[in-house]
Amino acid sequence: MNDTWESSPVSNKIGINFKHDQTLRLALIHPSYAKQLNDPEINNQRLEFLGTSVLNLIVVDYLVRNFSYLSLAKIKALKDKITAPDRQTQLWYDLQLGDAYPFLALKEERYRLKVKEQNPFEEAFRALVGAIYIDRGFSQARNWVHKHLISPLLQKHLKPEVEFSPTDKQLQYLGEILLEVIINDYLYHQIKQTQPQKLKVLARKLTAKDTQTQYLSKLFPDHQKSESLAQLLSQLYLQLEQENSKSSLRQISNSFKDHCLDEDEIMALAIALLLKDGLAQKWIIHHMMGYPSNKYNEGREKFYKLTGQTPLL
Repeated sequence: MNDTWESSPVSNKIGINFKHDQTLRLALIHPSYAKQLNDPEINNQRLEFLGTSVLNLIVVDYLVRNFSYLSLAKIKALKDKITAPDRQTQLWYDLQLGDAYPFLALKEERYRLKVKEQNPFEEAFRALVGAIYIDRGFSQARNWVHKHLISPLLQKHLKPEVEFSPTDKQLQYLGEILLEVIINDYLYHQIKQTQPQKLKVLARKLTAKDTQTQYLSKLFPDHQKSESLAQLLSQLYLQLEQENSKSSLRQISNSFKDHCLDEDEIMALAIALLLKDGLAQKWIIHHMMGYPSNKYNEGREKFYKLTGQTPLL
């Protein structure tokens, strides 16, 4: 793909200066455009996968902090309202990115696409959130979403005099979404060039109930029987937020990955999934495992070690 793209028109519209312009560019590459350039795997769907969970965490975090006096059902309803596809689409247009969406190759007119229930603009919005998170960190992504998506709707309803006192159910809900972000972030970075459908399968395996029980013992060995992994994760997250809100998510993610996630085990699961889907060993080694041509033999050895297969002579 062309590396001469000028990012400033989009950066100026969204008010974020990216450290790596190619991350922003990737968020704006619709699958239709990637297919047109005969590079169908380089599109914004993986960033959308990550951005969706990051967006959910930002919104639920805000709601639990500021509206803990509401029932969990009302918090969930508010979250659905804030993240509704039509609001994401409208914000995309409010940022003047609708007609200026640079890498979209659908034949249908954009004003017709805009009114569709699932459209490329809401998908690109979530990919953009993912890109900001990757490039500038969670704190910057949170500030941006607060400013553009949450505050216009909820700022006038804040009650600063109400004490922050989350319920166990609210902590459980926040922790479930926090776990989703940690896992999705790990998969995005470690399982390369693999489309979201496969990442979602892996994410379900890594967040299954029995797996969470194992995480709980590893990360919180002294926990009470009544405490769930999600509740303890959210409590730790909120505690770290008080100490340093810019690094809280990174700290808890790193701790979780160090204590709970086995890189080889997860890579083996991913390889098995892709082999079952018919992808070639060579593609997996080069693209998903990330071994360049000059290190292919090293990658091949790793592949056979993870799969338990015997190399063909």
